[in-house]
Amino acid sequence: MSLAPATAIDADPRRRRVFEHLVDVGQLEASVQARAEQLAIHTRRPLEQILNQLGVVSDADLANAYARVCGCEIWDPELEAPLSAAEAGVQPTFLEAHRFLVLGLEPRRVVVAAFDPLDDEGLAGLAFATGRNVTVKAALPGDYRRSVQLAGDETSLANVTADQRLQADVERVLDLGADSQAARLLSNVLEAAVARRASDIHFEPRRHDVSVRLRIDGRLVTERVEAGDLAAPLVTRIKVLANLDLGERRLPQDGRATFVVEGRTVETRVSVAPTVFGEGVVLRILDRVGVEFNLASLGVAQREADILARAAQSNHGIFLLAGPTGSGKTTTLYALLNSLAGADKKILSIEDPVEHHFEHVSQIQAAPQIGLTFATALRSFLRQDPDVILVGEIRDAETAAVATQAAMTGHLVLASTHANDAVRSIPRLLDMGVEPYQLGAALLGAAAQRLVRRLCPHCRISRAAREPERLFAEAVASLPLEQVWEAQGCVRCGGSGFAGRVSLMEAFLCDEDFGGAIARGEPIAQLTQRAQLCGRRAMVEDGLEKAMSGLTTVAEVMSVVGA
Repeated sequence: MSLAPATAIDADPRRRRVFEHLVDVGQLEASVQARAEQLAIHTRRPLEQILNQLGVVSDADLANAYARVCGCEIWDPELEAPLSAAEAGVQPTFLEAHRFLVLGLEPRRVVVAAFDPLDDEGLAGLAFATGRNVTVKAALPGDYRRSVQLAGDETSLANVTADQRLQADVERVLDLGADSQAARLLSNVLEAAVARRASDIHFEPRRHDVSVRLRIDGRLVTERVEAGDLAAPLVTRIKVLANLDLGERRLPQDGRATFVVEGRTVETRVSVAPTVFGEGVVLRILDRVGVEFNLASLGVAQREADILARAAQSNHGIFLLAGPTGSGKTTTLYALLNSLAGADKKILSIEDPVEHHFEHVSQIQAAPQIGLTFATALRSFLRQDPDVILVGEIRDAETAAVATQAAMTGHLVLASTHANDAVRSIPRLLDMGVEPYQLGAALLGAAAQRLVRRLCPHCRISRAAREPERLFAEAVASLPLEQVWEAQGCVRCGGSGFAGRVSLMEAFLCDEDFGGAIARGEPIAQLTQRAQLCGRRAMVEDGLEKAMSGLTTVAEVMSVVGA
């Protein structure tokens, strides 16, 4: 691929090398490159930073390119906290203008984290102001912004002048700058959500303020509370980005929006709903960067992983994955799809929403408003000569009927549904109108899963099991429980003691006798006993084994199984 011609913006040969490195690692498209060149000329900003702001180059790639060209390290904010401007003896306006963070002062040297390590003018000014040589480290743009924001949040009101307070009050009364304040708030919250691996962002208007909460590892955590006058401009900005009706404030609305966070694009699903104090907004972050779509990385035990792998390699039948909303069903189904990469098979999927794109799968986004429902897509799939069909969710009788028909006519159907456990996914489909004899002939197997918080491996500690824990393990799984693990909290996990989530699962594959039992309409209790003969191990057993091995806690397992 040819490189863009040098301009006044990137005439510095070092910036040129940074750009060339980004081209090598990022495979920049010519159209994006040309757009960035034009923006660099008009804004007089470095080309590589334009690419970062466009979401083409990630923060990590940009910092790595700077480090490689400059021969410097990358700043780790967990290991080195920046000094205040007063401690560094440097004017805060200078540090802000050049986007520097002073990390340390030594008799002959000052260590600085730089948003732009190639800012020679700023580095020379810092050396002059401190009378020391400068050692520079490359700062990820997101880390720099979070550090500056944290320093601003910790500034005492006593340090704010009367004029500054008056100006803030004037802007609030006149609603001046509300749009820009809302834009900054949205940007800051998105950065915090991505950095903390949140799955959802909740903007909740209240009588006098707006509560911002993040769902992290399945728990809602308050991120911040903002002034109530930001609620309306914040909702307006989100609606504009999601292409929703600005004038409609009485009815719920749904849409999608794309944001640039830390130099990469992040897709979100937007839900707006009216409340008594204004419109509330929930953003579901559809960010799958860094997620490994394989069963081992998701924490699926080998026994259940083998069952799922055998199901994915079958030529026909329907395999059901059950669980409530937010239990990781889609991620597990994606892992099964990923296992089929490179196979000589035609794979089609219908989803709502499409959360990750696969090169080897033809994926369709459901759009009920134009008639593109799950059932409609499934009927068209049968004319597309597929080998494997993924159904994001079986939620109605028509979808259940067509999915079962597809499984009976020589296709492998992987589908999710809402049920409490694997066996109860069977009466779920029967209640939707699928005939027992059809489901008995088509069902390949079923699984169910939940998610529990994963213990931070850096700070977890082992201890003797307490009496309630031993009694619980004995009652539900007849397992002797002696040693367990518990959370402590450290810098790496943000003090929570947990980092990510792990899957608890039960699964089985049907045999001929089990299919006959479905056709005869045997009750759920007898089907559960038969499922054990087919390899099903109760989910609580999987959870207790993970608790004993240090992946999670007994309390997490107890909360999932309802004990």
